Amino acid sequence: MLRYNVQILPAVFTPMFDDGSVHYARVDALYQRCIESGFKGIFLNGTTGECMSLSMTERKKILETWVQTKKKNNNDSFKIFAHVGSSNLMEASEMAEHAQSQGVDGIAMVPTFYFRPKNLADLIAQCKYVASAAPEVPFYYYNIPSMTGVNFSLTAFLELAIKEIPTFAGLKNSFNDLVDYQQCIHMAKDEYALYWGSDEVFMMVYAGGNRHYVGSTYNYMGDIYFKMLEAYHSGNFERLTTLEAEATAIYKILNDYNSLIAGKEVMRLIGVDCGPVRKPLSPLKASDIAALQER
Repeated sequence: MLRYNVQILPAVFTPMFDDGSVHYARVDALYQRCIESGFKGIFLNGTTGECMSLSMTERKKILETWVQTKKKNNNDSFKIFAHVGSSNLMEASEMAEHAQSQGVDGIAMVPTFYFRPKNLADLIAQCKYVASAAPEVPFYYYNIPSMTGVNFSLTAFLELAIKEIPTFAGLKNSFNDLVDYQQCIHMAKDEYALYWGSDEVFMMVYAGGNRHYVGSTYNYMGDIYFKMLEAYHSGNFERLTTLEAEATAIYKILNDYNSLIAGKEVMRLIGVDCGPVRKPLSPLKASDIAALQER
């Protein structure tokens, strides 16, 4: 959402049936939830969407379903950013090409995480290869070392990517090296978009100049973040501290159950049933769901 010149993109869940197959018809409910919450775009097929548990065919169809839903609602301004990363670079390239054909507003990719890049040159080569398959679409590097095991200086990456990748548009970062990231903000200025991916320090990086965000908790508690921004800009820092404490309490509860798995249950509790997670993740037991709801 663009409020206080901020763009916040919910990292949307992949709706599933109880047997783990994708429930494409539920995309409409997710779209409506985004609109009702005031968001003007999404980040699709990322970690929250269980991307690496999906086939390439499923990921393509999920994107197509979102694009069709956007068109059905005559909402040309709604932005769709598609994650196309994979440990198979040829598949990542094919998904990038497909994303361009669907008219997405940006593509992002994680590096390969089985045969990992050994240095920055390897990483840049991977990104150039995938980005070149969608030469008309802005390209973002998705940095999430906790999942990929790939961890290079983002400032060093940014400096090379700007020179080497013609469609390079910025980063989606889910790693809490705030010093490195702050340097990226200064380097990027207003020319490149840096999407922060760790919701827990939303206001900390906002105060440092960050204006782009992607995260899972925006799906069900976006109002808290908007209230934080309002409190910050009105100078009501006591209110801001209270809101941050409320958000932190929610993060702690979610993390006790695995935040992705718990997040799907929270969506169900607020009336947008995304179904269970897919194996190898395990859904919560009935007793855990009841405890989560109570807490």
